[in-house]
Amino acid sequence: MGKVIITKLPEGVHGYTDGTDIYLHESLNAVQMLCALTHEAIHVERGQGTRQLESEEMAVRYETARRLLPLDRIAGVCKSGTLSETAKALGVTKRVLMDRAATLTDSQASEAGCFECQKCPAIQMRAAMMIAA
Repeated sequence: MGKVIITKLPEGVHGYTDGTDIYLHESLNAVQMLCALTHEAIHVERGQGTRQLESEEMAVRYETARRLLPLDRIAGVCKSGTLSETAKALGVTKRVLMDRAATLTDSQASEAGCFECQKCPAIQMRAAMMIAA
C-alpha cells in the first residue's frame, strides 16, 4: 500500500483509492476514518482502483464489516440500545454494523445474540434481504 492522504473530497465521498494511495475526507471523525480506511485498504489488497461494479463494492463493504466486527466482538453487545448506540459502543458506523448483520449466518446471529432483539434495524434489514433472495 502507498500513502494515506487526508484531503477535501466531494460531498458524500468518505474515501477512495487509486489502487496504491488511499484518500480520506478531512472532515471524517475517528470512527468514520477507521471504517473508510479499512474499506479502501481492502480495495488496495484486491488490486482495485477507483471505479468498481456494485457487486464488488458490496463484497468490499461486507468484508470491511467482517474485519471490523468479528463475531467474538459483537456477541452480546447488540442486546440493548439503538442502532446508533450499538454502533458507537462497537466503534463503527451504523452502516458497517448493518453490513455485518447482513453477513451473519443464522448460526452466527444466534451465537452473537442478534435474534434476541427483533426491533434492531440491522436485523430487520437482514430479514428483508433474506425474504427478497
